[in-house]
Amino acid sequence: MPRSVLLVDDNPHFLQSLDRFLAVHGEAGAQVVGTVVGGRDAVGQAARLRPDVILVDLKTPDISGIELLPQLRRALPNAILIVLSLTEPAECEEGARAAGADAFVSTARLECDLIPTIQRFASRAPRRDRPPQGGVTRGTDSDCGRRRDLGLGPNTLFS
Repeated sequence: MPRSVLLVDDNPHFLQSLDRFLAVHGEAGAQVVGTVVGGRDAVGQAARLRPDVILVDLKTPDISGIELLPQLRRALPNAILIVLSLTEPAECEEGARAAGADAFVSTARLECDLIPTIQRFASRAPRRDRPPQGGVTRGTDSDCGRRRDLGLGPNTLFS
């Protein structure tokens, strides 16, 4: 069953690239239902669109992902919250998880790790009380090489 996805980031170019990436890799069962530039409007859009998965940038200028995650969790307790960040997981994964994130994907490995992370959660029943033990999902290097042609590497996403 396809999972509806809401994208939250402060960079419109990144949102377009991520939307295109998920459309091309439809085998993940992810269908983008909306994008939000910045974090302030994310809770309202999430409540209106009711996505299964929300991809959240950890650092936006208007509100931090750490502040936004609990608000999203209260609005949609069964949604899968996946944090995207340039920061390496060891530096902020614990804080993101404590704030309500189900998983963390470093944008440096986005092309390798995002699809496996969405697939891992797509096979699970909806969450009830607490997030399942997620963590960082690592794709294979061959997956990563196959996806580089979409221009989603860390050097092109934020240019």
